[in-house]
Amino acid sequence: MDLYTNHDTTEWTELRVHGVSGTPPEASLGHPRVTLVAGDARAGFYRREWENKDTAQDTAEFRREAYSWGGLTSGNGQRALWLLLLPFMFLNMAYYTDPGHTVDRPSRRVRLRACVQRLLAFSLTGTYVLAAVSASMGLIGWQCGHAALSTTPVPQCAGGAGWLQWLHYGWLDTTGRHLAATALVPVALVALLWYLGNKTWSVSEARIVPQSTSDRPPDVRTPLEDRRLWNGRGPVRRLRALHVSGAFALTAVFLLAPLLERPERGAAAVLDGANWTMGTAFFRSLALVLALALLACAVVMVALPGPAHRARPRAGKPGSGERERDGYRILPWAGLTLVVGAAVAASWGAGRTDAATAGQLPWEVAWIHVLLIAQLALLLLLLLSQTGVRRPAPAPSFPRLPRSPWYGLVLTGTALLGWAMAQALAAGVTLRTAETLGEPAAAANAGREQIRLAVPDAYFWEGTGALLLIVLAIALVGASCRSLRGARGRFALEVDAAYDGTRDDPRRRTGIAKAWARAQTLESAAQRALGCFLVGTGVVTVAGVVLFLCHGPSLVVDHPALLLVANLVLSIGVLALLWAGRQAYRSPRFRRTVGILWDIGTFWPRATHPLAPPCYAERTVPDLLSRLEYLTGGENAAPGRQGHVVLSCHSQGTVIGAALVLQTVSEADERVRLLTYGSPITPLFVRFFPAYFNATSLGRLGALLTAPGPADGPDRWRWRNLYRPSDPIGSWVLEPARLPRAGDPVDPVPAPVDRQLLDPRHFARQPGDPSYPAVRGHSNYFADPAFEATVRAFRLRSGIP
Repeated sequence: MDLYTNHDTTEWTELRVHGVSGTPPEASLGHPRVTLVAGDARAGFYRREWENKDTAQDTAEFRREAYSWGGLTSGNGQRALWLLLLPFMFLNMAYYTDPGHTVDRPSRRVRLRACVQRLLAFSLTGTYVLAAVSASMGLIGWQCGHAALSTTPVPQCAGGAGWLQWLHYGWLDTTGRHLAATALVPVALVALLWYLGNKTWSVSEARIVPQSTSDRPPDVRTPLEDRRLWNGRGPVRRLRALHVSGAFALTAVFLLAPLLERPERGAAAVLDGANWTMGTAFFRSLALVLALALLACAVVMVALPGPAHRARPRAGKPGSGERERDGYRILPWAGLTLVVGAAVAASWGAGRTDAATAGQLPWEVAWIHVLLIAQLALLLLLLLSQTGVRRPAPAPSFPRLPRSPWYGLVLTGTALLGWAMAQALAAGVTLRTAETLGEPAAAANAGREQIRLAVPDAYFWEGTGALLLIVLAIALVGASCRSLRGARGRFALEVDAAYDGTRDDPRRRTGIAKAWARAQTLESAAQRALGCFLVGTGVVTVAGVVLFLCHGPSLVVDHPALLLVANLVLSIGVLALLWAGRQAYRSPRFRRTVGILWDIGTFWPRATHPLAPPCYAERTVPDLLSRLEYLTGGENAAPGRQGHVVLSCHSQGTVIGAALVLQTVSEADERVRLLTYGSPITPLFVRFFPAYFNATSLGRLGALLTAPGPADGPDRWRWRNLYRPSDPIGSWVLEPARLPRAGDPVDPVPAPVDRQLLDPRHFARQPGDPSYPAVRGHSNYFADPAFEATVRAFRLRSGIP
C-alpha cells in the first residue's frame, strides 16, 4: 500500500523542534508513522505518513513537520564515553558565562580571561594524561616492574596475578621496556580523545552558517546573532592539534626522563654530560629535549589568541574560508612519532634494573605539583579579573529579568567545578589502581602481605578533599529537600485559588501543591545549593593549600582510616561513571537520561577545550536556517511561492529557536512566528549566560518578529511563550503571567508574550474517567487546548496581534 506524505511548502508549516533527551519524531508529531524528508538519521526533518491523501490532516494550507536532532547527543551509546569528559564540558561552558563578551573588540580583561581559560583547558588535558601515566607507567611499569626484576624475594603486584606475568618475560627484562609497554595506556587515552575529537568535529562543525546573500552588510548587535559564534571548524581543529600534540609530548617525557643518569636532579639532569655520550643515552636525551620543546611550543600557542580566533564567515560562502592543510595538521602526527621514537629509545639497550629504580616514578611528583600550582594560579587570576566588576542593573525594558547569581562570579565558579572534577577523577583512577595492585604507600593495611606502592601525596590530599565535598553535597541536598517540603503550604493556597472543591479532596490538593512546589522552588534551591558547594570547594582548596604548606603531607597521609574512606569514595565515583557508560549501551531509556546532561551543557561551541563533548548547535542552527529559508521561500522566492512557518520549540529547542531567529534575514523573519513552551531561557540562560541572553538580545529577537504597525514592543511581537506552574524547567521569558482559574475560556493570543497554563486542567476526576487528570509538568504541551489555539491564531491572524 502506497502511503501519502505531504511535501508542500506554501501557506503554513508548523516546524516542531524538540527539547532534551532526544524525543523521537513520532512523539513530536503525535503520529505513529513518519518519514524523513530532509537531513539524516542524526538530525533530520520528518513529516507524517497517511494511508491516502483524502484522510491526511497535512494539506496544501497547513502541515506539521518535526526536526529531530537527538542523534547528535543521545542517539548513540558511544556518547556515554563523554561522561569522562565532564570537566572539559564545564570549562568550555564557563567561557560563555563571561558577561564581558560583545560583538566589538573585547576588552583587555575579557582577552585575559580567554587566555587563562585556554591555558586551564590545556592543563586539564595534562591532568588526564598524568593520571594515566601515574596509574600505568608509574605504578605498573616502574614500581611493579622493579619488583619483577628484583633478585631478592619481594611481594608481587596484585599477588602475582596472571595478567601481570608479562613483567617477567625475558624480552621485557629492562625498566625501559616496561615503561615502553605501559606507555600504551596514556597513548591509547590520547588516541581515543584524538579520535573522538576528530569524529565529532567532522559532524558537528562540518557546516558553517554562511552570511546572508543580501547586498546589505550584516546588522549584528548582540553576540548571539553573530555568525562567527557558529564558525568553529577552524579554531576547534587548531586547538585540538595543540592539545593532542602536547599530550603525546608529555607521555614521551615520562618515557625518557626516568632513564636519565640522575633523574632526581629534575630538568637539570638533561644537561649532564653523561646523558649526551654517543649511543643510547644521546638519542634518549635528544628525544627528551624534542618532547620538552614540543610541549613548550604547544603551551605558548594555546596562550596566543590566533589559534582560537573565530572569523565571521564570508557572504554566501558555506565553508569557513580557511586552509585546513597547514602546520597544525602535522602537529599530532609529530607528537605520535615522537612517542614512538621515545619508546624505541627507551627499549634500546640494557636499561636500569638496580635498586635505584624503586620508589616513585622520577619527575612524576614534581610535575603533578607544578601543574596543580599552575592551575590554582590560573583560577586565582580568573577570580581577580572578575572582582571589581559591577553587575549590571536590571534593564528598564524588562525589569523582572533575573541577574547573574553568585555575585557575578559564575565564570570562576564553573571553571572551579570543572577543575575539581578533573582532579577527583585523576586521584580516583590512580588510587584505585594502587589499591588493585597492592597497597598505597600512605594507606597502611595491616595483615596483608602485599607490595606497598608509592602514590603522589597530592592524590591523597585530593581524595580527602573530595570526601569532605561529598559530605557537604549530601548536607546541601538534605537542606534543599527540607526547603521544598516547607514550600508546600504556600502553594496549597495557590491551588485553592485556582480550583474549586479543593477542601473536599485534601490528598489531591496536597499532591498538586507538592508538584507545584517542587517545580517552582527546584531552580532556586539548586542554584543556592550549587553556590554553597562552590564556596565549599574554594574553602577546602584554600585550606588544603595552607595546611600542606604549614604541616607538609604528613597531616593527611598519617591517617590511614581517612585515606581509606577517601579512596573508597573516589573509587565509587569512578566506578559509577563506568557503570553509567555500560548502562547507556544497554538501555535506550538510560541513554536518553544521560543525554539530558549534554543537551543542556553542549549547546555552546567548543571555544576553550576542543576535546569536550561536541556542540550540537553548530549542526542544528545551519540545518534549521536552511530549512526555514526553504519553507518560507527565502530571499529569492517567486510571487505566490512564499510560505509561512510557525517555529514551535520545546524546552532546549527554545534556545535553538532563539539563536535561529537571530540568524535569519529580515525577509524570512516577516514570514516566521515563534511559539515556545517549557522554555529555560530566563531561569537558566539569562542567569548564567548574561552576555548572550539578556534584555538586549531578547528585545532584538522580538523586534525581528514584530508585525508591521505604528507601535513597537512586546505587544506586537509574533512570539508567544507557554509555561506551567508544574514545569521544573520551563518558565516565563519576559514577565510572569497570571495563573488562570479552572474553567476560564482559552485566550489564544494573550499579550504581550508569556502565558501561564493551569496544570492539571481539572482538579477532580472527569466523568467516565477513574483516574485524576495527570500533572504533565514539562511534557506534552500539545495536549493543552491553548497550544492548538495559539497555532491556529498565528495562521488566521498574520498580523498578530
